[in-house]
Amino acid sequence: MPCGEYFTSYADRMGLVRWRIERVAFVLGLPIPFLIPFVLGGGMVSMITRIYIFIIAILGLHVILGYAGEIVLAQGAFMAIGAYTSTRLVAEAGVGIIPGMLVGGLLTAFVAVLFGLPSWRVKGFYIAISTLALQFIALWFLQNNQLAFIHGGSQQNLPRDVGLIGEYVIINSPTEQYFFILAALAVFALVTFNLSRTGIGRMFRGIHENDLSSAVLGINVFRNKLLAYAIGGFMIGAAGALYSLYIGFISPGYFTIELTLEHYVMLLLGGMGRVWGVVLGVSIVTIVEEEIRNFLVAYASDATALEPVFFGILIIVVLAVEPKGLLAGLGQIKDYLRKWPYAY
Repeated sequence: MPCGEYFTSYADRMGLVRWRIERVAFVLGLPIPFLIPFVLGGGMVSMITRIYIFIIAILGLHVILGYAGEIVLAQGAFMAIGAYTSTRLVAEAGVGIIPGMLVGGLLTAFVAVLFGLPSWRVKGFYIAISTLALQFIALWFLQNNQLAFIHGGSQQNLPRDVGLIGEYVIINSPTEQYFFILAALAVFALVTFNLSRTGIGRMFRGIHENDLSSAVLGINVFRNKLLAYAIGGFMIGAAGALYSLYIGFISPGYFTIELTLEHYVMLLLGGMGRVWGVVLGVSIVTIVEEEIRNFLVAYASDATALEPVFFGILIIVVLAVEPKGLLAGLGQIKDYLRKWPYAY
């Protein structure tokens, strides 16, 4: 604990912003996201908008895997359900992006709970196979236009001008889109931050550590696992709806197993179990991925397959050096500097 700072109540100890340096950083950093569209170019704003969407999606994965310890391999399918549901409601019913996002999130949560039901009997990699089946089933239905009367077709376009609710508050520019997605990110990040401090979050973590001990202590393990699937699925589905708004056109190719693996790379690199680890992992992977892609296109257009190879090596190195991710490594550096030059 820094010299001169101490807590006098449990409320202070559990606060989101506890240390003086955190308050200063919060005040100084708060204006930055609001200034980005006016300072950076359109390409950078577009990339940062995509980062915000992926952060929301991986926050949902973070709840299911990082909190409850349930391995999910259907990230792409969950985002596809949210995207197709929202796009059809916005394009055909004209309900607006917020109702479309909520309905898409709720439908994704329902499907996530449905495919989480095997957790009653199995866990670990066995439950992962259940969700992997959803990934292949969803893509098969979309690519082959099966039950097109439900999802509306494998390829769909979103209207250029979309209202937040119905035809009110039209979003028709990248800057307006940026601020709307930033607001959605703030809401979901705040929910995730607070979830870890509630009784539900503590039960999730107990189940993650040892579900048998949690059951002995009176926790309904199966019900809480399904609750984690519902919360995480809703967030991933909402991210899918925002992704459809961002690209304006959806196709099954955007929601393949590669998207799931990419999100796992982001989560593991940043640090599983911490919200700031999600933010760090998504930001680093997206920026490095963009730079590598530009470099390969400019100097080695025939070697684009080296991009996943690079990230594979990066994950191996990070997990070997710091298994808890980059955020844990930064925490160790902070603790070292806090004690320096003394060793105690």
